[in-house]
Amino acid sequence: MKISEPNPNILHIEALRKKFVSDFDRDMLEGITLEQYAMRTGDKKNFCYRLEREQIGMGDIRNATAQKFGIWVRKSTGEYDFTKKYGQTAEEAFSVIRSELCRLVDAGKEDDFNAIRKNMLAPIVRYKILAMYYPDKFLTIHSERHLTYFCKKAGIPYLQDDDELVLQRKLLQWKENQPDIQNQSLLEYVAYLYEHFGVPPTVDKGLAKKKTRLKKLKDDLKAFDGRHVKTHMTEVEVKERSTLVAEIVKERAAGVCQLCNKPAPFFNKKGEAYLECHHVIWIARGGADEVYNAVALCPNCHRKMHILDEKSDVDYLMEIAKG
Repeated sequence: MKISEPNPNILHIEALRKKFVSDFDRDMLEGITLEQYAMRTGDKKNFCYRLEREQIGMGDIRNATAQKFGIWVRKSTGEYDFTKKYGQTAEEAFSVIRSELCRLVDAGKEDDFNAIRKNMLAPIVRYKILAMYYPDKFLTIHSERHLTYFCKKAGIPYLQDDDELVLQRKLLQWKENQPDIQNQSLLEYVAYLYEHFGVPPTVDKGLAKKKTRLKKLKDDLKAFDGRHVKTHMTEVEVKERSTLVAEIVKERAAGVCQLCNKPAPFFNKKGEAYLECHHVIWIARGGADEVYNAVALCPNCHRKMHILDEKSDVDYLMEIAKG
């Protein structure tokens, strides 16, 4: 995806954004029709056309095909075509897309990272919509490569598996610690990033992706269990295995507390989201030190579980741990 350098006319961009959000507010999205959503030749009033063409200042997504919207009109036939993951007919597909659109806007309001990640809309569309509706919480940078580039240039620790949400959160926290720019709007901040650090160089898209950290950790635990008999492990070996379990659980949580569903409160010096491993059935009560009995919680929720340990929370976390 090509990302244009931000339009310096911040006021104009913001005026266009406000008009868009007013025209397509949450109530309107609930009942938006296929014709109001999908692009037709010559129609410049629908949701997709305006998001892509009118709102370039909020991030340029034009280089991706119309398929990114899930449903579109084929120029050759004038008929709707759609991505089959949404349904078997245009009507069925659009019904799912409309529901996902509403869920995304709701998730953005609540900072529900899990719901945002699970949303079916294409990432390039998903993150632009979040920036449109919540310009004080989400950046107008929709490329993981650009976000990683800016983290690197700013000296912000990041991990290979950090996704767009985590990278954005790190850049936002960095901004708050920079006296010269901490009061800038996020539109001004994005302009600063491109002006100060430049546009990221192009990369070879054919490079193979690295093995994910989560898979490596699971492989490490499996290999560890293959080398050691649990009933005969030394205290050091028990601690080493427990550390592996905790790392898997925290990596699986992807920076989000698994009880309150809020982002981790901060990142440690290694760039890792700070979460704490909690055994749903406490080890002191006979619970197993296994991935299927452990979750990752923010410090507040971890303390809550050890003070209240409410049955509804225990049942909820057990389902997640086994999930």
